[in-house]
Amino acid sequence: MRGASLVFLLGLALAARFAAFSVEPTGPQRVNLDTGVTTLPQGGVITDNENGLRLKRSYIAYKEGAFIRAKGEELLSEKEAFRAEALEHDIPKQEARFQSLLFANADFQDLRADRALVLFEEEVVVLKGRVQAKSPRLQAEALVVDLKAREALALGSFTYQEGKATLRGQGKDARLYLRFAGGKVQATTKLPAQAARLEAYAKRLP
Repeated sequence: MRGASLVFLLGLALAARFAAFSVEPTGPQRVNLDTGVTTLPQGGVITDNENGLRLKRSYIAYKEGAFIRAKGEELLSEKEAFRAEALEHDIPKQEARFQSLLFANADFQDLRADRALVLFEEEVVVLKGRVQAKSPRLQAEALVVDLKAREALALGSFTYQEGKATLRGQGKDARLYLRFAGGKVQATTKLPAQAARLEAYAKRLP
């Protein structure tokens, strides 16, 4: 019937492939032929075969070459772990937006934020809204993390604790630069030249 939504229920064992991803559904898949959107109401696992990312989700909707949307998701790579309540991945832009993110890697433990933007090609994570980390002990309004360069910039009011020492910044113009090397963190309010590059990324997440 022209104009009607055509939805098919696919079998449990069916695995679909799109772009560089493989999809393994936990339950049925529903494919809307009008929109090209596939829904996995019981979630599943999506693997990026090019860069080794593995995504586990309790609910998934995706369109080939366009987007992935998910709820109750976990994204794992060899070096990082992302857990969030919701995610929207723009495939052409190689960007992912998270809600209620919990992040961890070799430099950060239990890094949390209300929302986040991951730029996969640049290897940059932008976090905003009640940003806090267990290690290093940090609270901030916003944080930009360069995963490759192993450096970060806190923007706006922040509190950073290392041993008995505490650094604080107040107001929207406050900045704290962090650099990770040799298992140690170097923190300073005297910003190096590369801090401007990190600050520019913060504008990508309203």
